[in-house]
Amino acid sequence: MRKCAAAFYITLGFVSLWTTEASTGSCNCAREHLNSLKDKCNHTEGVYDFACYTKYKKSNSLSVDGICEWKGDISTSYTLYTQQRICKCVNVHQKKGIWTSDDFFVSTKWNVTAHIIASSGDLSWCTYRNFSGIPSMMTLCGPHLKLTYKRSSGHLSVQVEWRDESKHFEKFLVEYREFNTTMWNKQQSKNHEECVLSNLKSSLSYELQIKCVPTKECVQCPPSEVIVVPPELTDAPSIQREIQDHIQNRLISPGQRKVVVKWEYANSEAVSYYNVTVRKASGESSVQDTFRTEGSSLTLILSYSAYNISVRALNSAGSSPVSSIAIEQMDEWRDSFGPFSVNITSNNSFSLSWDSSVSSVCYSVEWWTKGQIPVSCPFYVKQTHKEMGKLGTGKTDSIFQPYTRYYFFLHTRPYPVTCNIKNVNNSETTYGTAQAYLTEGSPISAPGNVSILNITQHSSVITWSPVSEEDLRGFLLGYNICVTEDNKQISFKVDPSINSYELQNLESHSAYRVQLSAFTAAGEGELSDSKHFVTNMTAKSTALNIIIAAVVVGIVLFLIAVHVSCQLLHRARKLLWPSIPNPENSNAVQKIEIGYELGILEPLNRQRLEESEGCDSSTVCVFKSIREASRLSSPLIARAGAPTTLLLSEDEDSPSPFIPEEITPPDTPTQVPTRESVSTETCPSDFNTTDSDLSSSFNEESKDPGGSISNTTGSDFVPASQPAVVFMSDYTTMEIFRQVTMTGIQGPSIQTVKPGSVAVHPGQDYIRQSYCLSSNPPGACNGADVFKPEITVL
Repeated sequence: MRKCAAAFYITLGFVSLWTTEASTGSCNCAREHLNSLKDKCNHTEGVYDFACYTKYKKSNSLSVDGICEWKGDISTSYTLYTQQRICKCVNVHQKKGIWTSDDFFVSTKWNVTAHIIASSGDLSWCTYRNFSGIPSMMTLCGPHLKLTYKRSSGHLSVQVEWRDESKHFEKFLVEYREFNTTMWNKQQSKNHEECVLSNLKSSLSYELQIKCVPTKECVQCPPSEVIVVPPELTDAPSIQREIQDHIQNRLISPGQRKVVVKWEYANSEAVSYYNVTVRKASGESSVQDTFRTEGSSLTLILSYSAYNISVRALNSAGSSPVSSIAIEQMDEWRDSFGPFSVNITSNNSFSLSWDSSVSSVCYSVEWWTKGQIPVSCPFYVKQTHKEMGKLGTGKTDSIFQPYTRYYFFLHTRPYPVTCNIKNVNNSETTYGTAQAYLTEGSPISAPGNVSILNITQHSSVITWSPVSEEDLRGFLLGYNICVTEDNKQISFKVDPSINSYELQNLESHSAYRVQLSAFTAAGEGELSDSKHFVTNMTAKSTALNIIIAAVVVGIVLFLIAVHVSCQLLHRARKLLWPSIPNPENSNAVQKIEIGYELGILEPLNRQRLEESEGCDSSTVCVFKSIREASRLSSPLIARAGAPTTLLLSEDEDSPSPFIPEEITPPDTPTQVPTRESVSTETCPSDFNTTDSDLSSSFNEESKDPGGSISNTTGSDFVPASQPAVVFMSDYTTMEIFRQVTMTGIQGPSIQTVKPGSVAVHPGQDYIRQSYCLSSNPPGACNGADVFKPEITVL
């Protein structure tokens, strides 16, 4: 009985075979054969992740269906044995690198063992693997029945549909990772239907695997196949369009135009396809207005109506933002349209009429005004006229306003009965266009930008810009030009299609005034501002004006040249003939006069007295001067002058005497005089004496340089012989100034200070020269006399 049952199930397994690549090994379930395979097939390759499951069943049946899966190579031959009290062979098949067995019978009472043998085609090697399990612990829930996902703003929403086993688990697990990476992330759903992944990179692709969360009823939850989620489409396509009409392309019928829509997408590799939506601006719906294409362009044949075209990119994860472009109405080629007229009879009705040569019975009329969305209405009629607004369409209730221009299109459609548009592409042709007013009015503004150009002796050109449509308030019939000259006014009209006019037969050198206005059927509009101009003069008047202008310019240039020449001559005179200064008026060298030079020397000595330390009313000061004689233009003849010491003191009993020191030779040291050696001549203790007093004392000394001033004896002073100085002319003073300057440079500039004395800088070289010349008789100083005073504080 058992043998019959085994043969039955084996036969049933072969009948249900649906493998794409069946096992090639022999099905020998004998125990001895299996044991020999275990010992012989010790190879490690060819079988990976071998496992078996039992499928979930609704009822509590004693038997379930089992299935085994593993990973392997396509070129390898596999043999699967299942054993549950009996051994049987099961067919296998492969799909996407996963080997799966056919369903086999499993009893829930006994354990299940499965054996898999992998062998090469030439039987040079083989691999053995086995699996054992308890049926109640092998229940498989999954994989899912259907999965959908959608990406948006860095989020991924995963929607999962399960079979009946979904009632036995509450949640499922999503494993995901970036494409071509190894690390998996996991996130558990809040229910068994949806799971949302956050913080994803929009520009990257992701891989997903779905599996249920195991429960008591669903013990085995194998992961699903790896699902690749493409990147999120965050950018909108870039759209361009090309339009051709029947003038540019003769293959296109009049009333239609060829529109080629092209677009580009930055990450085109992530796009599966594009959706292009084409709709009329009037909002009239069509059966097909969306086109799906995998390319990057779409060619459409459209009428002259306005259209809105939008493009978006899509993939399995979602769609990109929509990019739109508008196709405007086209009414430039009015001459190619058929005869079509519109009469607005009231504020909610109008009548249409067209040529009888039209063979169509399906029409569509569109009307609009600037700034408004067009309104359309399809209709079926066999006549060549149609009254709109009295048929209860509800689309013309109080829509027409006075002084407003309305535009109309009449389209024909190739439908025999139903006139609603079925396909927006190549299903409509514009027959004619028209314009109409409910009520016309006169223009409320004048032509603008009036200009006068190309003025000659007898003509000029007037240009202007037209009046706007809103200000016309009717159909423009023309322009009225008013020209005035000396209270003479001429008016004439021009066509509405021109914006310039040439005035002819004008008087030369005459003033004119021009004004323009536009007019409609209701009357003339506002006049423009006056524009004045003067025609050119004759050639004779022009030549006279040129001569006068040339004379004036010549005079101006002559005056400028005279002024510049005077300036240049004045500068040349200064450079070529400089003025020679008079030495008598020069400040560099002055007359050497004794009285005048002593006047200069006296305040200098007084300043030195004030600058010396301690020279006040209670201090005795000794003044010492050394005269050194040198020639101005020859070597020195006289020996150095003896020093002179001046003792100043203030006593309560007697006034301070003024005692000059004994005149000694230069090699004799100077001695400080005693009180007994002081002469009866006194120097006032008050240093605020007048300059004349100090000057007289110095004059007395200069008059008697060899005499003794005090009772102290000393060597006599030998004066130098007088040098022979010849003054050749008034300019000899410059030579003296040069010699004085050279002598001052050669002489010492600062007197060495004796110990206990306060050093005082000597005066200028010129001062010393003045003192030498003023304090000696003629011939005493034949050169620069250097005056070196010393002040000793007692």
